[in-house]
Amino acid sequence: MYINFRHDNKCFNFRVASVIKKDDKILLSWDGNFYTLPGGRVMFGETTENALKRIAKEDLNVNVKILKLLSINENFFDYGEDHYHEILLVYLCEFDKDLKDETIISKREPHKRFTFIPYKELLNVNFKPEFLLSDLQISDNTQIIIHNISKQE
Repeated sequence: MYINFRHDNKCFNFRVASVIKKDDKILLSWDGNFYTLPGGRVMFGETTENALKRIAKEDLNVNVKILKLLSINENFFDYGEDHYHEILLVYLCEFDKDLKDETIISKREPHKRFTFIPYKELLNVNFKPEFLLSDLQISDNTQIIIHNISKQE
């Protein structure tokens, strides 16, 4: 059971995402509308690190090694008529094997694609949420970010 719930048009999500680099590129997920960091929802009783490992195995059939926590994000946004409150933990990770620089179709969600995008092209693609671009500048400190673009108070 995923840790998310809805009441009327108010929604809560507990999610994880990964930053996975290869040379001068980063792995991004494409859902048909925008790019984002690979990840997904955490299940009840599952640690965030185990959630990332499960998602990588389900989507890409690879194992990941968690290197460090990059940020803890509290995100408020609107999507259609719904108002979201999301907690997102972003980790720096690496794969146990090398993935080719080609588009990979998700094993779990066939509409989702994964591809390595050069860092220099990140500002030219439709990346969501934009505030996560700051996580791509890896530092020694974990960031705590509150991002509010919701029209709801």
